[in-house]
Amino acid sequence: MTCRLYIDEVGNEDMNPPESERFLSLTGIITKLHGHDHVITPEIEKLKTDLFAHHPVTNPVILHRREIVRKEKPFDALWIPAVNTEWETRILGLIKSLPYIAITVMIDKIEHLNRYQVWHFNPYHYCLTALVERYVLWLNSHDQVGDVVAEPRFRRVDKKLKAAFKYIHMNGTTNIPAATVQKRLTSHELKFDPKENNICGLQLVDMIAHPSHHNVREGYANQPPMTAPFGLKVVEILTKDRYRRNPWNGVIMGWGIKRLP
Repeated sequence: MTCRLYIDEVGNEDMNPPESERFLSLTGIITKLHGHDHVITPEIEKLKTDLFAHHPVTNPVILHRREIVRKEKPFDALWIPAVNTEWETRILGLIKSLPYIAITVMIDKIEHLNRYQVWHFNPYHYCLTALVERYVLWLNSHDQVGDVVAEPRFRRVDKKLKAAFKYIHMNGTTNIPAATVQKRLTSHELKFDPKENNICGLQLVDMIAHPSHHNVREGYANQPPMTAPFGLKVVEILTKDRYRRNPWNGVIMGWGIKRLP
């Protein structure tokens, strides 16, 4: 059975960030392609159809967290309290029940810069390496194979990211030999697919990436707790049901959550 890791980011790779932009995270969801195509996609499509008049050809609606939070078109129906309540109830139900495993890797870029003043691993690539390691380990423990899909950003940045992914595939990592990476990843290419193509896996990870970012950020010193009620509910679900965890003792840290450097 082939699997896929869908990736979304919160933050940027700027190595001289202001305090407000010091953290970058990558969140990935692991799902089997059969589960994506036959469970995740129809469930998300039905939700969009029921609440936002989605039609894949004549009126495609793509879930974007920013527009949803702002209740911008095509999500302006969320200004109606009853519709907003139904949306939150149903999307939280899907975040809880859909077949996926979540992993978030975060880096404190300022601490990374201070700790490694001569050698600096690109923050995005550092997070990607840690995320792919955990994906490969999951594939290996479940005797599965799979690939990786992300949303494109900018051509120059994406070209570097593809090169970094190819390097991982060819050389392995500090913790995983190349033979294991190549056995478990079906392609040496990082695949890009914009959300506008209505990829429901990318839309699902977009729904959880921001709350997970805030949850993981709280583990660093002097970071304020998340207060958004909806985000807190997402984190509660992730922590209880969806973060990858150590199968022997249930620990999430280091498995479904990784903090860098």
